[in-house]
Formats: sequence, C-alpha cells, structure tokens
Amino acid sequence: MKNIVITGGAGFIGSHVVRLFVNKYPEYNIICLDKLTYAGNLANLKDIEDKPNYKFVKMDICDFDSFLKLMQDEHVDGIIHLAAESHVDRSIKDPFTFAHTNVMGTLSLLQAEKIYWESLPEGYEGKRFYHISTDEVYGALQMTHPEGIPAPFTTKASSGKNHEAYGEEFFVETTKYNPHSPYSASKASSDHFVRAFHDTYGMPTIVTNCSNNYGPYQFPEKLIPLFINNIRHRKPLPVYGKGEQAPEGTRLGAISPV
Repeated sequence: MKNIVITGGAGFIGSHVVRLFVNKYPEYNIICLDKLTYAGNLANLKDIEDKPNYKFVKMDICDFDSFLKLMQDEHVDGIIHLAAESHVDRSIKDPFTFAHTNVMGTLSLLQAEKIYWESLPEGYEGKRFYHISTDEVYGALQMTHPEGIPAPFTTKASSGKNHEAYGEEFFVETTKYNPHSPYSASKASSDHFVRAFHDTYGMPTIVTNCSNNYGPYQFPEKLIPLFINNIRHRKPLPVYGKGEQAPEGTRLGAISPV
C-alpha cells in the first residue's frame, strides 16, 4: 500500500486534492499535513475525517526533524506539495515569511525525503515529489493588442485557432523565469530547489505551474471569493488602484488585483 503525504491539505486546493485521493484511491494511505494557519481549516475535510485511509498531522513544513521522523514512521512513498504562502499583497508587506515558508519549507521537505528514500534498499524507485508551483514565476507578457483582434486570425501561440487575442505570445514550460513580486520570487526559488534535487541527487520530481484557481473552501483574500462574499453580504466591491491591473502570470499580466 502506498503512503502519500499531501502538504497544505487543509487549505483550499489541498482539501480538494486530499478528498479526491481518499475517495478515489482507497488502496493509498493519505496523510494530510497542515500547519493550520488562517488559510487552513479542518472543516474543509469533515466529510472524510473518518475514512480508514485518511490521517491528519498538524505540522510546519519548516520543521525538518519532525518531517523526517514522519517520513520514517509512515514509510512515505510520495509527496504532493501544496503548502505555501500565496497572497501577493501580503508578500509585499512581509517577504521574510514567504521566503521562509516557500523556500526553506520546500528545502526542508526535499532534504528529509532525500535522507529517508536514500536509506531504503530500493532507493528512489517508486517514489515521487510533486511540487505545485504557480504561473507567476514567469512574470508578465506584453499586451501587444489591447484593442483585441477579431477572428479569424492566427499567431504562433494560437496554433491556428480563432479567438480574440491580446498578445502575440503565451507562457509555456520553457518560458524564462521572471518573477516580479516577493511571492513569485519565493516560488521560483522553490522550483529551482526541486529541479536541483532532481539533477543533483536523481530524486524523481515533477513541477507544475498552474494558473489562477477559485472554488469552494477558498479563503476570501483572493479576488473572486472576496467579490462573491461581498456581493452575498451586500458589501462594497473593492477596486485595486485604478482597476486597470490584471494578475501577474496571465497574458495581460501586471499586478495581482487583490
């Protein structure tokens, strides 16, 4: 039976991942690890807390010794790493916390896994570190056509599909990293550490750079849940600056609106 740790499992995206794995893969033991900061809430996982293949552990990913012991005690085969400080505006006010959690926390996990997995007879065989990053590490693309281009048209980024476009290029996995905020800089650094552990030690890793997400259980510091919550409670809808910004990491990218 595989033993999988999901960090940040009581948060918005993490709780959905934990629920999916617990329900879809009963042959896997799922260990939900979370520090339970303001963004983590065990109520998000109330419906699966009694499942036989689910376990919750309250832990800070920066606590290297505790995580190494967890790896050894639970015989962990894989990690899905979602735990992170993720609010751009808070990173501007408090960059040290973002560097500590996102960079040193990720490094703590990687080193603990390296020590434990290299101690096993099979080594890295059957093991995996899956690192969830962000598209914001790529920075922002130039808005070359702010007026839009009516279909039909083609660009080398559109692969011949017809739609309105605002830029000639799209982000791809090989786009040069160019972070513009302390948050995206901290995530870029953690990405580099993950790839370094793959290249240096042969650790099986995956890095994914997803775009903006929204949905149930999301903490209302982000734009869409904030607006939905304010509308439901008949509160004003805040506008960032002059209302002209778009999230860093999108085709219109500049600054996160919330």
